[in-house]
Amino acid sequence: MMGWFDDVVSTVRNVATKVVKVVRDAIRVIAEKGEAFIGAVKETYAKVKPYLQKLSPYLKSIAAAAEAIHPWLGKAILAIDKAISALLALENSPILHQLEKAMRWVVELAKRLDERLSAMDEALAREHEAVFRAAKAHEYSAEHVKAFDLAAMINELALVKTGIANLIDDGDFIGFEHYLRLRATQKLIRTVEEVLARATTMEEISVDDIFLVQIGAMLLSDAPEMSDAEAARLDAIVFSRYGKKLTPFVFEEMSKMWQLALTDDKRLWKRTAETLAVAQAKLSRLKLEALLSPLSAQDQGELESLEAVLPVELAANKALMKRNVEREYYVYATEGFLQLLEKTPEQIQADDQDFLLDLGEEVGLLLTDCAHRDLRWADMSAEQQALIADFANVFRADSIKRGEELEVECNG
Repeated sequence: MMGWFDDVVSTVRNVATKVVKVVRDAIRVIAEKGEAFIGAVKETYAKVKPYLQKLSPYLKSIAAAAEAIHPWLGKAILAIDKAISALLALENSPILHQLEKAMRWVVELAKRLDERLSAMDEALAREHEAVFRAAKAHEYSAEHVKAFDLAAMINELALVKTGIANLIDDGDFIGFEHYLRLRATQKLIRTVEEVLARATTMEEISVDDIFLVQIGAMLLSDAPEMSDAEAARLDAIVFSRYGKKLTPFVFEEMSKMWQLALTDDKRLWKRTAETLAVAQAKLSRLKLEALLSPLSAQDQGELESLEAVLPVELAANKALMKRNVEREYYVYATEGFLQLLEKTPEQIQADDQDFLLDLGEEVGLLLTDCAHRDLRWADMSAEQQALIADFANVFRADSIKRGEELEVECNG
């Protein structure tokens, strides 16, 4: 599991090498040990799922009349058809007949990219994916290769989008790393879909777009691995399209998820506290009335119920408040680590935050050590808690803002 994390964090390059290494290691360990620091991934995801379900993984604008809506798609279909005919006229081989079948499939698939693949269609797409891979071993003209690459991309794009949709609905995450892979894939595929939405010719769909779909498929696989070259290329593409490096691009989704879940639980605490305050007032009134005169059977039953239930609910809500406070420090500290990865030393200096380099390093080392030794917040000394709190509170507003970005993205 850590192999993919290592691929991502290895792209970090910064002048403040020592600090960045500590922060990089800290954020990686926090992600790995997130269930101990923040809570179970499935429990946390349950709070984020309603937002992500609003993010349709499909381009609703693609319809059967492909060329009328997307000129590039009509041209791609013609190029694919032309490539098949030309090659079949030159050679009658098993691989070409398989490729023809795969390309014909893609022509029809391209007309319904707004639909999730059925289990049967997904199996077919997997078969054709293998054919496209096998075809790579043969030599074709540049024009034919472009047509094949586009066909393979369309086939893979349908598989990736179906995988995203299934995973969002099922929520069957192994850990936070699994969730990060989903969100990274989701964001990468959206950039490709934006290109497809505005492209008028095949030439506007670049090799980078094809590469991003391939990376998306890899990230959704059971054992994702990136070579150093792939990680460096992805890092460059992400910076070009998002203005941020690969590591914060990936790990900010963990921060957003935790912040959104924390905000949800803080709202839950407030609603529950208000409800319990009303219940406490009622209990006090019933106790007073019971001192003055016998209660009716209904009031007596309500009094006994409140006396039994209210202490338990008050204790549970108090525990939630305590847990929220502890989680705040981890979530806000993670935001601080992200900013240290996002900013150059010059930007940190311009923001008059030089002190954060030393403080960030100290907090990063502390949290990494606590994670490795399975130390919870209550196990830390008062001085250690104060150190983390001082660092975390600097980034409170920014963390809340980053969490709202996910909410806006999903609602927009």
